Amino acid sequence: MADFNRIEDLANATAYDVDGDKVGGVKDVYVNDTTGQPDFVSVNHGLFGGGDSIVPLRGHTLRDGELHLAFPKERIEDAPDLDENGHLTTEDQEAFYRHYGLEGTKDVTTYETDNRFAQAGAAGTGAAAGAGAGYAAGEREVETERRDVADTERRDLVDNDRRDVTNNDELIRSEEQLNVSKDRVESGQVRLRKYVVNETETVEVPVEREEVRVVREPITDADRANYDGNIGEQEASVTLHEEQVNVAKESVPVEKVSLEKDTVRDTERVSEEVRKERFETDGVVEGDLRDDLRDDQR
Repeated sequence: MADFNRIEDLANATAYDVDGDKVGGVKDVYVNDTTGQPDFVSVNHGLFGGGDSIVPLRGHTLRDGELHLAFPKERIEDAPDLDENGHLTTEDQEAFYRHYGLEGTKDVTTYETDNRFAQAGAAGTGAAAGAGAGYAAGEREVETERRDVADTERRDLVDNDRRDVTNNDELIRSEEQLNVSKDRVESGQVRLRKYVVNETETVEVPVEREEVRVVREPITDADRANYDGNIGEQEASVTLHEEQVNVAKESVPVEKVSLEKDTVRDTERVSEEVRKERFETDGVVEGDLRDDLRDDQR
């Protein structure tokens, strides 16, 4: 059995992607000119709701103020932009359907409609078919449903008030919102230079040298046979050698150094005071249903 919801419930919903991750609040609802049913919504996302994307409602569910869409958050945030004309043309719809790859998805939720929504859908449609004018969240009206009122006298009071209300009895509530932007500015300069330092290096080099030692050996028979019998002064000499260390210096490349920039993403928290309008009433009967409806609007 299909679930029946109101379009204003959709306009007040918080959107989640197919994995259950929060995307943002619903900004606009785009109603089909022919059927009176909503076909697309515009969803805020990004820091402070700084961006919005058009998302088809095929395959969605709506329950307890949560709009669960049939697409991942990344695809929603990468959706094509729409010109601010308040209307989706046939070409716009086809572009969004291609982006979201809607084969095999279908709607499972049906929405109640009334004359107000039918008139809003017909306004400014021209030759385009399909989605009509956006139903802006900032212009939502509180609809009194008789089936929710159990007390007969209070229901009659509300019906009488609705017949007597004119545009002069309505107030538009406004508030300031933060619009956050970023500027790219210089934050510093880094220089790379090289300079020369003198250091002492000690290297151990193995060297060889010759030394003399006296060797005494017993006389052999051959020595006795060759002895000439002369006694006198004689001398013998040996030439000694050793290795000497020669030191020379040469310049050789050892490494290459350069500068590169990396982008680091961080989050900065900004705070600013904003003004918001609030309503207060005088002379309202305690328990009056109209007062309850005004409280809901807040």
